[in-house]
Amino acid sequence: MFRRTFNAAKCKTLLKLGVSRLKLLRNKRDIQVKQMRRDMAQLLQTGQEPSVRIRVEHVIREQNIMAAYEIIELFCELIATRLPIIESQRDCPFDLREAVSTLIFAAPRC
Repeated sequence: MFRRTFNAAKCKTLLKLGVSRLKLLRNKRDIQVKQMRRDMAQLLQTGQEPSVRIRVEHVIREQNIMAAYEIIELFCELIATRLPIIESQRDCPFDLREAVSTLIFAAPRC
């Protein structure tokens, strides 16, 4: 019904663009986390512990998102290196299904 052919060159280009975008997003969040930590240290020095507790939750959430970005980046690199295998087979190899499904799930969220 949908008979589209797989274009490995286009896929590799898009994966590399995705990796560079993830690096930019990760660096941006890293800068934000460092700034939030500095702000929390200042708030602790002034004795505003309740507001620091709220900010700690936000820092933890940001760190979890950065870890997810790193995993997605690793999956992009894995798929890019194994593109010849994907191209030679009719179906997706069993060991790459997790990486492909993760990228499909994460694509609209990044």
